[in-house]
Amino acid sequence: MKHKILGNSIIVAVIIAMFIISPICVNAATTLRLGHIFPITHPVQKATTAMADYVAKQTNGEVEIKVYSGGALGKGKNLAESIHLGTVAMGTAGPGLLSRLEPAWGLIAGEYVFKDMESMFKVLNGPVGDDIKNRLIKKRGIRALGIGYLGQRNITANKPIYKPEDMKGLKIRIPNIPLRKASFLAIGAAPTPMAFQEVYLALKQGVVDCQENPLPQIVTAKFYEVQKYLILSGHALNPEILLINEKRFKGLSASAQGVLKEGAKVYEDTLFTEFKTMKLALLEKILDAGVIVMKPDVEAFSKAVRDVPYQFEDKWGKGLYDRVLKAQE
Repeated sequence: MKHKILGNSIIVAVIIAMFIISPICVNAATTLRLGHIFPITHPVQKATTAMADYVAKQTNGEVEIKVYSGGALGKGKNLAESIHLGTVAMGTAGPGLLSRLEPAWGLIAGEYVFKDMESMFKVLNGPVGDDIKNRLIKKRGIRALGIGYLGQRNITANKPIYKPEDMKGLKIRIPNIPLRKASFLAIGAAPTPMAFQEVYLALKQGVVDCQENPLPQIVTAKFYEVQKYLILSGHALNPEILLINEKRFKGLSASAQGVLKEGAKVYEDTLFTEFKTMKLALLEKILDAGVIVMKPDVEAFSKAVRDVPYQFEDKWGKGLYDRVLKAQE
C-alpha cells in the first residue's frame, strides 16, 4: 500500500512540474524595455513606437519592446549606464551623451565637423563609423543598432547674433561635452553645461542667456516662450542613436536579431520622415510665437572652431579627426 501511495505521489508531482515548467519553455515572449528622454509628442517617441510595432508583428509576439518616454527609465548618463549594465535593454542617446562612455562619439557631436547630413551618414555608415561603433561594444557592451536624425543644432538667444564676436561673454547652455565647451570658448562665449530638463527655467530666470538644440527640442521644450531670436547656426548635426545592451541582443535568436536590425531601419526612416514633415511646421510655430529667425555668418563660426578637435586627440586617438574629414571627400 505504501508503495502504491508513493507511486501516485510521484505521478502527481511530475504532472504539477509539467504545468509549472511548460509556460516558461514554450513560446515565452522576450520583453525589452526601451527608454528615451523626450515627451510623447516628440519624433523619437513616434519612431521607437513604430519600431516596436514592427518587431512585435514580425516576431509574432516573440519579442515585445515597451517604450518609456520622458526619462521614465533614466535620464542622460543614468539611462546610458543602465543600458550598459543591462537593467534597461534599449534606449536612445545623442553622440554627446555617448561620449561619456566612449570619447570618440564626442567628435561626432563636434561643431562643423561634417559638411552636411549626407556627409555625416557617409562617415557613420562607413569604416570610420564602424570603428567608433565597435569601440562602444568592446568597452561598454552597448550596440549602436541604428542612427536616426534630428536635424542641425541651432542657437536661441535674446539678442541678435551674426558673428562670433556677438557671443562674447554670453552664458550659453550646452550638454556636458568637452569638445562643445571648448568650441564655444573659442568663439568667446561662456559655455554652461546643464541637464536638458533644467534649461527652460534657467532661460526664464536668466541663469543662462541662450542655448543650442535641434528644432524638435526647441519647440517641444517651448524655448520660444523665453527666447526672442532663433539663429540658424547649424553648428552641429544631431543624430539620435538607437542602442541595445549587447548581451541582451546576443541572447536573442538569430531570426529575432535580424528582425531587430530591420526594426532599427524602421526607426531611422520614421524619425527622418517625422523630422522632415515637421520641420516647416516647427519653424512656423516659432515664427507664430514672435521669434525672429536669422542666418548668421556660418563661415566665420566654422573658421573659429576648425582646429579645436585636435585638442582632444589624446582622448579618441591621433588621426581620427583627419579620418572623419577625409571620409567626407
